[in-house]
Amino acid sequence: MKKRIVYLVVSCLVLAASCHRNVKNDPDAFDFKTITVEDSVQFPEEAMEEWMFDDMAYYLGVVDVPITGNETLRDNIIGWMSDFLSPNYDGDSQDVQAMLNFDKDEFLGLESGTPQSSNQLFLTLQEDNDRYLTYLCDNYVYTGGAHGASYQAGATFSKRNGARFGFGMFKDPLELVELLKKEVKEQHFDPVEAETEFVFEEAIFPEAVEDFPLPSTDPWIQHDSVVFLYQSYEIAPYACGLPQCKLPYVALKEYLTDEGMQFFEAPKNP
Repeated sequence: MKKRIVYLVVSCLVLAASCHRNVKNDPDAFDFKTITVEDSVQFPEEAMEEWMFDDMAYYLGVVDVPITGNETLRDNIIGWMSDFLSPNYDGDSQDVQAMLNFDKDEFLGLESGTPQSSNQLFLTLQEDNDRYLTYLCDNYVYTGGAHGASYQAGATFSKRNGARFGFGMFKDPLELVELLKKEVKEQHFDPVEAETEFVFEEAIFPEAVEDFPLPSTDPWIQHDSVVFLYQSYEIAPYACGLPQCKLPYVALKEYLTDEGMQFFEAPKNP
């Protein structure tokens, strides 16, 4: 039985190695490897004089690192990932494992860290098709107080040339404002209005009522629809969550540039 298990493990490893070799030789192929960094630290008693709760600090980072022969695509994905890790890292810009380890050490450091804190960061692949890849950042940081801070952001990359989808893929992003205001109300606020006090016109900040903004983070694509998301406190209080809406391609087609269209439509034959 043990020999059989060993044989199966070795076979899987050989198959995985073969897949990675194919990815390396084929610029259109894409794969990823998941790396996880998890650690905690217990602070000394003298550090606890000003704290009432847990003396532990906790860090968890999970990242789907791209493997592809398309260097532009890989560099753009890793560059996007690095935006969510420590800005103090000055090592190899392609070494995601090193970035994650540095981010962890800095967060848990006895000089920079604090008891009862927690940082949970996920940078994971959400969708992979013949036209694009979509990654999602899901980050929750707690450093004390009534609640922590949640942050989400997505990024979509072209399989063809590595370009990233964002507001730059629209002819004039400001033309989307009224559409987003309507859809955020209908998709995010209206469904919970009967159960909560979060009536759209009353819940959002006065400045957003008068001059509704575009989200501070770029939109991304999921299943040929575009997701627009507002962070906490961007247009509404923390209790309203992360207001967002999802719009299908057909509703946005007239607003897209030719470059933006390539994320939804296959290239036309010359």
